Amino acid sequence: MIIDRQFIAVSDHQEQQARQQLELPSDFHLVEATRLLQHDTGNGLVQIPLPEGQVVAAFESTDGRRRYGVIKIEGLVG
Repeated sequence: MIIDRQFIAVSDHQEQQARQQLELPSDFHLVEATRLLQHDTGNGLVQIPLPEGQVVAAFESTDGRRRYGVIKIEGLVG
């Protein structure tokens, strides 16, 4: 998968663990992630680096629904 413009290998087990953190059913799949939490303050965009192993993740279901959240992926390197 692509995380911040880098290809990072995420195993099926890591994806399953990430899905469980957000209490998502198995038809949701990890599609995007970033190590930066972004917040629009009204005066500009602030980017906050997350601690090692944490990402803001986007999951998408087979029918196109999306869910977002901050998750920890054990063993994430890159």
